[in-house]
Amino acid sequence: MLFRELRPGVFLANLEAENVNIVALLGSQCAALVDAGASPEQGLALRSQVDDLADARGIRLGEVMLTHAHWDHSFGLNAFADLSIIAQEQWAEDLNCAEDREAAGRLGVDLAALPQPQSLIALIGLRQLGGLTVEIAHLGPAHSRCDLIMAIPEQSTFIVGDLVEMAGPQFDETSSIEGWVKTLDALYSMVHDDSLIIPGHGPALNRAELAHFRSGLAAIWDQSEWVFRQGVAQDDAYDHDGLEWPWDRSTVEAGIAASYRELRARV
Repeated sequence: MLFRELRPGVFLANLEAENVNIVALLGSQCAALVDAGASPEQGLALRSQVDDLADARGIRLGEVMLTHAHWDHSFGLNAFADLSIIAQEQWAEDLNCAEDREAAGRLGVDLAALPQPQSLIALIGLRQLGGLTVEIAHLGPAHSRCDLIMAIPEQSTFIVGDLVEMAGPQFDETSSIEGWVKTLDALYSMVHDDSLIIPGHGPALNRAELAHFRSGLAAIWDQSEWVFRQGVAQDDAYDHDGLEWPWDRSTVEAGIAASYRELRARV
């Protein structure tokens, strides 16, 4: 694991086993880390490396900001128990999702023992690191109920967690497909052609790639809603005549299931 500087003060490391991106933000006064790694061991390794980066600049790591509650972004938190932890106010609820419970059993992580965020954000927050401003926003339920976007306006950089995954979106019981599309519409209005978008997994993206991902997600929602209104059974939706889907069958069928769950809740 090595951090590399993408833009002044913005450092990226990729945890290869889970292909998770971790961002260190180094201002002139203090440092912050975005996401905590996928295991206690990863958390300890991250803490050591970010402390070294901060020490080299004569500053200290003061905060951890969580893009959402899924295990691969949160299970390293024990290494940061002495720091301020920032999350959206539904983070603890989402930590109990089926995916996190399964991962906790597999990795031997006690969910109840993970440090709890002390600073909870409902909609917006702001942190000053010294020359780097971190604007924090929750734009509504999307990939999960507790997604946060961290924007660094001085560097036109947006850290978006799993709101954008070019390999294909991941869905679970905390996802809102309609809300996700609306969130990406809002995000698209915030970014510019020269903006750097750092997703939770994979390489950094640009505005055009964000638009492409948003179009694919909207295709799942719009077509799922249409077949649902036509009375088509969920199991028959993928193969319904005249529909074109943006990703592989397993990804799309998971999206159809999430869309149908959301639509049934309104009936």
